[in-house]
Amino acid sequence: MSERFEVVEFPGQESQQIDQKISGDDKIKYALADNMGSIISIAKDIVDIRRMQVQSEAFLQKMEKDKAMLLAEADAYVKRKNADTKQIVDKMQIARELLKDFYAQKNTAGVTGEEFSMVIKTIFEMQNGI
Repeated sequence: MSERFEVVEFPGQESQQIDQKISGDDKIKYALADNMGSIISIAKDIVDIRRMQVQSEAFLQKMEKDKAMLLAEADAYVKRKNADTKQIVDKMQIARELLKDFYAQKNTAGVTGEEFSMVIKTIFEMQNGI
């Protein structure tokens, strides 16, 4: 070998003797070289953790959007059902008032209660397009 190169073995007791001959900057370089596998492994773990964090945050944002959409759909459904129920109740109220008026009046037309009920039913069916 040429005189410019020196073979250095770090493991064991020889590294302590070499440590005394090596300057501060060189010690850092050798320590980095000796621990490069661990450094790369730690860096990989940090990258994996950050990737999982980004994925988790994206998933949480998607869940928030889904929650908002579901709440809006539920609200629209409730409003539709309330409107449908109100419409049915209003029709029943009208039918009740018509029957009440029919029975309160003297039956001069000769129409029975059942016939009058059929007339009311027909009117509501025509209104709904049935």
